[in-house]
Amino acid sequence: MAIRKDANTLTPAERQEFVQAVHTLKQSGLYNQFVLRHANTPMAAIHRSPAFLPWHRRFILDFERELQRVSGNPNLGLPYWNWPSGGPNASMWNDDLLGGDGNSITGIVETGPFRSGQWLVINSDGNTTGPLRRQFGRSGASTLPTQSEILQVLGITPYDSFPWNIGSSPSFRNQLEGWAGPNLHNRGHVWVGGSMLPMTSPNDPVFFMHHCMVDKLWHEWQLRFPNQGYLPVSGGPFGQNLTDVMAGTPNSPVGSRPIDMLDSAALGIEYDQLLPGTPQPTPPAQNITQLNANTAPVPGQISQPGEIDLFEFNLDQRRHATLETSGNSDTVLTLFGPDDFTREIAINDDGGSNFNSRISMTLSAGTYRASIRLFSPGSTGDYQIQLSTETGTPAPSIPVLTVDNPPFAAAISTDRESDVYQINISTAGRYRVETQGTTDVFLSVYGPNSQSAFVAADDDSGIGLNARLILELNPGSYFAAVRHFSALGRGAYQIRVVRLT
Repeated sequence: MAIRKDANTLTPAERQEFVQAVHTLKQSGLYNQFVLRHANTPMAAIHRSPAFLPWHRRFILDFERELQRVSGNPNLGLPYWNWPSGGPNASMWNDDLLGGDGNSITGIVETGPFRSGQWLVINSDGNTTGPLRRQFGRSGASTLPTQSEILQVLGITPYDSFPWNIGSSPSFRNQLEGWAGPNLHNRGHVWVGGSMLPMTSPNDPVFFMHHCMVDKLWHEWQLRFPNQGYLPVSGGPFGQNLTDVMAGTPNSPVGSRPIDMLDSAALGIEYDQLLPGTPQPTPPAQNITQLNANTAPVPGQISQPGEIDLFEFNLDQRRHATLETSGNSDTVLTLFGPDDFTREIAINDDGGSNFNSRISMTLSAGTYRASIRLFSPGSTGDYQIQLSTETGTPAPSIPVLTVDNPPFAAAISTDRESDVYQINISTAGRYRVETQGTTDVFLSVYGPNSQSAFVAADDDSGIGLNARLILELNPGSYFAAVRHFSALGRGAYQIRVVRLT
């Protein structure tokens, strides 16, 4: 397995191998593709938002695997920039690895393997703009993060919180990114300066070492808080929820959603050393409670803010199942499976009594996993969960929109409400799914035969602030989700489905 090491500890042979592999990627054009991938993905989709960490974990993992491929060494690990020991005199800036600071006047790097004449940077259009530039400590950040500052951030929970941006607090992600607290990730970019400042910052190879350090700290935080999951699971901006496809992330067997990036061990990620207080990456198995159908409710407790409880149950045949919580806590219930605990089937917030959650649907035989969290990531509380099953296939528990029928009237009546509708398509063709009214709604469509397989989404393509999607659909059951554009917005609307061809 590739082990990611402190860049300052690399041997001469490891330094040579890394530099040669980076130059090989540059000569092939693949290096520039990484620069463009980062530069041309919308800023808000990958920075200042919850997906910042999983997006960049996938990004540097793809880069690491390309290094392994061109070097022929599957054990080549991406080095990380250990900020507390990575100042201007650190060995990682020597001429056999990254080279050093830029010229004091021009900022142009004149030493090392990425110096002027050996390395050219590009802009977001892919055009060459000149040599690499650095300005150590001269662009607004004179120091790098210290170990005490890092340890301070590693103690913060939950992972993230509403409003899921630079105003989120408490938020480990926001503190690590640097919009709050001691400024970790952002400070590294600004300290290097020059080519590390714009969205084309991967032009400087230190970018990948920098984000490897960011990923290392997320990895350590996950080891310290194994019951703290990724947030938001749902209800956040599109592209930021647990099972949303992340913008600018190519399809691959690795996966393109935050949920696919959470298990470092499964991704083959290992670091050479951990900070004091971080457990070794051999934590006990997740505490998963088994649920039996048609028995008394099982008590549960969210004892730490941001904690997620896990439950499993098995169905021996196709059955209609109802999974619901009870009690005074505002729970959110998510169901995964069958036999694939990264495949989200359904999610519910307030479908039960009071603020309890409830999922009722027909399930095939197999093993399922349910997760429970509280709506507010800063809250704690008790609850009960119960599983009920029956044979047969009762009427669907969500409204069905019939093609070419009059519009269906509904309303967003509570904060962060998401209404779900089923659309049964019997004939392949072109269909229009649209909303009507004066409420600013956001429309997403999933399927076929899945409430988590994303098809398309729209905000304001309809009349006024309404949503409209024109889709080529094959036979099957599709699901339309309607929410207010604002997390706190409410209002009436209508929705309909029309066949065009």
